[in-house]
Amino acid sequence: MEDKELKQRFLDIFETATPILEDLKKGFFTQQVGLIQECEKRFGDLLISRVPYVEKIIGEKEKSEADKKYVRLLPALQTIALAIENLMYKMEAKVASNILFSEKALSEIRDLYSLMQEQFRDTKDYVLTKNPGLHHAIKQHMEKMFKMIEELAIVHQNRLITGICMPQASYLYLDITDSLKRITRGLVDFADKV
Repeated sequence: MEDKELKQRFLDIFETATPILEDLKKGFFTQQVGLIQECEKRFGDLLISRVPYVEKIIGEKEKSEADKKYVRLLPALQTIALAIENLMYKMEAKVASNILFSEKALSEIRDLYSLMQEQFRDTKDYVLTKNPGLHHAIKQHMEKMFKMIEELAIVHQNRLITGICMPQASYLYLDITDSLKRITRGLVDFADKV
């Protein structure tokens, strides 16, 4: 595999995942469990479609530099994919079980999700351009995400203590924010290695 082909493979993954993430957001905030499940299937299909290629590359004894780079990037891609899958499952659980979140909690998730989407877009663009400004922005998104989640955790604790947030909702809220945090960390790791 050549560098150009490697770049195209990563662009395809990011470009295919982008509308899935947009639909996931729509499904979550409009309480459409069917749309979330459709996103899970589309994302699963995306991952499965890449398995034969990954197995082929890993199985080859002689690897080009681009192949070696692809193999080095696999753990970061797996981290991102697993965090996205967990995010989908937790969002589905919240919607399917009709667990209520406060308007404040929904607003916080909306802000964090939008930040993740910006970082996802910047990572896709960085794969294409290698623009150092984008690489810096990807890291800044992660730092902002981590800081926001840390601050929101304190506010969330207060909602839980005062009874505004129920324990079942709290678990899902924290798991959703943790998944977003893991996605953003994975995107930085990917950008550092690409």
